[in-house]
Amino acid sequence: MPDQRDSAIGLMDQQRFSEAIPSFLRLIESKPDDWSLYYMVGQCFRYTNNFSDAIRYLEKAASRNPTEPRVFLALGIAHQLKKDYGPAIQALEHAVGLDPGLFSAYNSIGLTYRMSGELTKALEWYSRAADGMVSAVTDMVHKEQGDNLSNEVIDETRTHDVLPLTVEKRREILRSDPTYAIIKNNIGICFIGLGDIDSAREQFRESIEYIPDDFNYPEPYKNLESIS
Repeated sequence: MPDQRDSAIGLMDQQRFSEAIPSFLRLIESKPDDWSLYYMVGQCFRYTNNFSDAIRYLEKAASRNPTEPRVFLALGIAHQLKKDYGPAIQALEHAVGLDPGLFSAYNSIGLTYRMSGELTKALEWYSRAADGMVSAVTDMVHKEQGDNLSNEVIDETRTHDVLPLTVEKRREILRSDPTYAIIKNNIGICFIGLGDIDSAREQFRESIEYIPDDFNYPEPYKNLESIS
C-alpha cells in the first residue's frame, strides 16, 4: 500500500493529475479516514478543472481534519475558480483563522474579492498580506540578529534603536520566493481599477524589485508599461 501511495504522489508531483486520480480513489477505498488522500485527490481534480469534484473531496478532507489550514485554502480556491465567491471567502477566512501567517490565503481572499468586483475589499486583503509578510520577516531578522542594536539619529535630536542590515536582510528574504512580488502586483491592479494611477505605478515598481532572480514574472512590467 505505501508503494501505491508513493506512486500516486509521484504522478501528482509530475503534474500528471488525471493519472493520479484513480490511484488516490483506490487508496481512499482502503483508508476512508485518511484526510490527506481526500486533500490530494481534491487538488488533482482542481488542477484538471473539475471544480465540483475538487470541492466534494476537499470538503471530505476538511471534515476529517478541521484544523488543517491547507485544506481550507485549497477548498476556498476551488470555490473561487467555480465562481462560488461566498463559500470561497468563507473557506479562505477560515484558513486565515487557523493560521494567521498563511499569507497566500490573504492573497486568495483579495483575488476572490477582485474577481467579484469588490476592489476596495480586495485591496484591503492584499495590503494585509503584504504588511503581514514584511512584519513576519522583520521579526525573523530581529530574532536572528539578537540584541546587536545600533543608534540611528532621527530629526537631529532623537535616536531610535535599529538592527544593522535589517533592511537588506529583509529584502533578501522577501525576494527568496515570488509571493511578495505577486501580491504587490495585485495591489497595483486594484489601484488601477480604483483610478489611483500613481499608487499603481509605485506598487508595480516594487513588485519588479522583489521578483526572485530565477522567477519568470512579466506581469508587473506589462502593467507598468500599460500606464506609462
